[in-house]
Amino acid sequence: MPERLTGPTWAQAFTSLRTSAFRWEAQGVYREPAEQAPMRQFLAGQEPDLSFMDSFLARVRRQTADGLRYSRARVVTEPLTEYLRFELSFTHLNIEAGEDIRVLPDATRRALGLPKEDFWLFDDERAALMHFGNDGFTYADVVTDAATLARFREIRDLAWKEAIPFRDYR
Repeated sequence: MPERLTGPTWAQAFTSLRTSAFRWEAQGVYREPAEQAPMRQFLAGQEPDLSFMDSFLARVRRQTADGLRYSRARVVTEPLTEYLRFELSFTHLNIEAGEDIRVLPDATRRALGLPKEDFWLFDDERAALMHFGNDGFTYADVVTDAATLARFREIRDLAWKEAIPFRDYR
């Protein structure tokens, strides 16, 4: 059985990074409890309270300042879901913190045969396959076998090549 990361062990996975963290983000909707009120504010035309991002952004700033590379390929539906409109509205904060983000239309994802399941790839040596429930992220299974890691790296490389830099999107 693979190592399972939840709660504190999930957060701890980001503290031991040495070189890089890549996120394959393929869902059109996420149901994270901390995002629900800010998303309602956004959809109502109000300024959303994005403080739920503070600790992640602080970590990205610290780690990228130390030379770590954060990157993300985000799949987007056409038309955008309400959630993706909300998420894209504050993506600039991730970029300002040091994360390199590209966007890949879902039609391109499907044409390339890329998966719908989210994962993080840590230092090219460990992957965390993410699992979600009705209330958002529930756990991640750590993958370290060579063949599966090679596939995750292929997904990253292909998605990165085909994706649009966020600054050029739309």
